[in-house]
Amino acid sequence: MARQRKMNITELMEATENLLLEKGYEGFHFKALSERLDVARSTIYEYYKNKDELIVDYMTDLMDQVMRKIDRLSQQTDAFSTLKDLLYLFMEYSQVYDMIKMRPSLDKSASPQVKKQLEQLDAQSGRLFQLLMTLIEKAKKEGSIRANLPSSLIAGVFFQSVLIQNAEGIPKEEWAKMLFDMIENGITP
Repeated sequence: MARQRKMNITELMEATENLLLEKGYEGFHFKALSERLDVARSTIYEYYKNKDELIVDYMTDLMDQVMRKIDRLSQQTDAFSTLKDLLYLFMEYSQVYDMIKMRPSLDKSASPQVKKQLEQLDAQSGRLFQLLMTLIEKAKKEGSIRANLPSSLIAGVFFQSVLIQNAEGIPKEEWAKMLFDMIENGITP
């Protein structure tokens, strides 16, 4: 039986992420989380009324981390280098894509807090896409990427590259470097 102890929020968020990535939305519940954290379920309920509140709080925290790093990247002057760094960032936070896939499962009516945070997440996702499109347009004007390709295609390749399975288990940074090299130079020798 789990013991009564204080819960560390960082530990809670890490366990939430791991359980979500392993079990998905449907397999995520406070019983499994409490066992993983070695706390009573009632301890989790002291912080969150239901799993949707916890999951959306985790997702908001994750997206805030990503957006802070993106804001720092967007201060760079060279659009092409920023695009490269952005792809590396996408690889570093590839779990964001798993969370995006779970988004439709979240119950907006679970609480006003869930509804508000989901609206904020949607706004941040829109802002991220707009930033990527702006960088692509800037890189086209700088002449560092082809102007004859639709910006939405280039943005799609960036977003979808995170979903490419890394079956060889190559470290994320090296994987990102290879992906960017392939985007930049194609597959011809």
